[in-house]
This record gives sequence, C-alpha cells and structure tokens, in this order.
Amino acid sequence: MPDGLSAPVLEAIGDAAPVGERVGPNFVRVIELRQRDAWPIQVLMVGDPRRPDAVAQEQRSLEWIGSRLPVPHVVAASPNAAVLKYPVGLPASAPEHRVDPAQSVTQAARALRMVHRTDPGDPTDPESGAPDMRLDVRLAHIEAAVAAGEFADHDFGGPYARYGADRLVEMLRDRQPDEPQLAFGHGRFGLDTVLLDGAASEAKVSGITDWASAGMADPYVDLALAARSVVTVFGAELLPVFFDAYGLEHPDPLRLDYYSLLAEFL
Repeated sequence: MPDGLSAPVLEAIGDAAPVGERVGPNFVRVIELRQRDAWPIQVLMVGDPRRPDAVAQEQRSLEWIGSRLPVPHVVAASPNAAVLKYPVGLPASAPEHRVDPAQSVTQAARALRMVHRTDPGDPTDPESGAPDMRLDVRLAHIEAAVAAGEFADHDFGGPYARYGADRLVEMLRDRQPDEPQLAFGHGRFGLDTVLLDGAASEAKVSGITDWASAGMADPYVDLALAARSVVTVFGAELLPVFFDAYGLEHPDPLRLDYYSLLAEFL
C-alpha cells in the first residue's frame, strides 16, 4: 500500500488486498482492493503532487452525483486519498459481458442516456450544480497540460499518431465547434465505466464509475468516447446498436470526429 495514508483510510482498507492498479485521470493512482469474503469491490484512489486537488474533486463530484445516479460510495477519505465502494457488477467490457455484445452495448447506451438526462441543478452554484466543462474550459486545461510537458511522450492513436501534441491542440482550436446543446456529461465515458449485473443476456446497469471529468458539456463528448470504446471492444458493427439504444437516429459525423480528437487528451 502507498505510504502516508490516514488512519480512517487505513481502517477502511482493513485486510483487503490490492489486486490491480491503473493510473486514472489527473495522474490519480486507482488501486482495486478485494476483501477476503466480501463484495462489492473497493477502490483506493491516491492523488499525485501534480494534481493535489484531484481526489478531493472526485469526492465532491460523487457526493453531488450520488443523489442522482448509481455511483461508487465514498467510505473514507483524506485530502489526498479515498476509499470507494463500487456497486455490485462488472464493467461492460469485461469478458463475462462479451458473451452477448448487443446486450452489453445496449445497456451502456441506456446508461449514457440516463446520464445526459440528469438534472444538472444550478451550474452557477458549485455546491448544488454541475461544473462547467464546456470546450473552452477543457481546451484551457489541455493547453496547460501540454505546456507543462505532460503529453511530451504520449503516443496518440490512429490518424493522429504522426502529429505532436502542440499541433493537435492547434487543430482542436481551429476546428472548435459551437455548443448549441449542453447536458450533464460524464466526461470519460466508455464500456469500462459502466457496471452491469446479471447473466450476459439479462445484464442490467448497476453503476457508473470514474466521474473526475463530469460536468456540463456537449453530449457529443461522451458519444464520441462511447463510440471509440464500442469499436475497440466489440467492433464497428455494434455502433448502430449503440446509437439506436441511446435514441440518436442520425449521429453527426463531424462532431464525432472532432470529439474523437479531443478524446486523445482525456
């Protein structure tokens, strides 16, 4: 376990053992924990000095979202670490949910539609409303991260592999679209953030995870992220299933393309 954890966080971890680790948004270490004979899964989040307020920000987001959507519960927290208890279920991208791809994709689409229909409260009130995550805000964060060298060694994917971070940011600014429709958005949506519970053909949404980038935004941010995830996990042939279940008859290809480029930095 990481050094310097507070007493409440250590007590919440108890005799749980780490079984996996990844680096999440804002350089946060996300360590999956399993109790000996317990469910649900617990996750330990540990902040990085480069983003000292990232864990606290996620805690605030979960407190606000938790009254509206099925999300992880904060069990214990300190300024730089938190233990979260996940709802019962496995990610829609897990092998157990690849048996019936159409069902998993359909449930993920319905989860995203549920997110986008969430009442954002008063966005001008940081205590009762969703944060502002419109393009100008996101691009300012991205530009600061690029200037700090955080993407210097980053491998961009697909058609963007031949470009450097500075050029891609220029492309994002040059092609920046209007945002005529805003909704409460997830900000990092994908099949791995949707928890499903039940047998493959009967699996239902039990939770949605990873809320560090949530806020008011163009819904196409999440739609582009979701489309990338569906193609990566199941293939492009499942995209019509996703958009049909979401309720979008004619997706805008230009917006999907733009936000696919934005997703390289999310």
